Amino acid sequence: MMNSLTAKLGFKLLKGTFNKRMNRFLAEIELNNRKVLAHLPNSGRMLTVLSPGCEAYVKEENALNRKTKYTMFAVKRENLPIIVDTRFANKVVKMLIDRSLFPPLRKYRVLKENMLKNNSRIDFLLGRNGQRFYLEVKSVSYVINGVAMFPDAPTMRGRKHVETLIKCLREGFNAGILFAVQRPDAEKLRPCHEIDPKFSELIAKAVKNGVKIFTQTLIFHPIDSVEITLHKPVFNLS
Repeated sequence: MMNSLTAKLGFKLLKGTFNKRMNRFLAEIELNNRKVLAHLPNSGRMLTVLSPGCEAYVKEENALNRKTKYTMFAVKRENLPIIVDTRFANKVVKMLIDRSLFPPLRKYRVLKENMLKNNSRIDFLLGRNGQRFYLEVKSVSYVINGVAMFPDAPTMRGRKHVETLIKCLREGFNAGILFAVQRPDAEKLRPCHEIDPKFSELIAKAVKNGVKIFTQTLIFHPIDSVEITLHKPVFNLS
């Protein structure tokens, strides 16, 4: 069984230096000896990710109505590549499912993305032979001593997602959460009860009720590829 593959990013990245986080979704980058602003598509605290002076990899955008010309994709902190774009995990998951490269969900196909279900948006509605599977993807970048933890900030939205998946099971559907760790230094993964105890309680309830937990690790290889490892890190509730 194939557990690892490497894929090209499909877009060009520019290398710069991360200076500082201006606000939740905005960062200042040093690029070609000038300071530029880049969209930071990550609402987490990123305490173990962002560090002034670390390498930053940004994508140049061409959209006319953007406030910034660049989007941050990844950083390299103490020689450790970390993907900061939380949306990238969803793109990888969709690719794996479309190409039947994720064994637990083989032969499923994506019926709808960002699916409205019970007043909550779930990332994917999958279908196979009349079966329905609701799949939520969580991007993880918070790692301490080889242990990845989610979330890195209290998440009411995340709690709502888990509650919705439990309801899906009660309605007769299948449901799961895929935690995508976007850095290479995690061997274990658990809910971060220190930061959001309610989320941790809900995850335990979800597992008890039959919500499936999947994991994958995404390792950025500057400057144009990513290594995808399935079923890693190992998930535990504590």
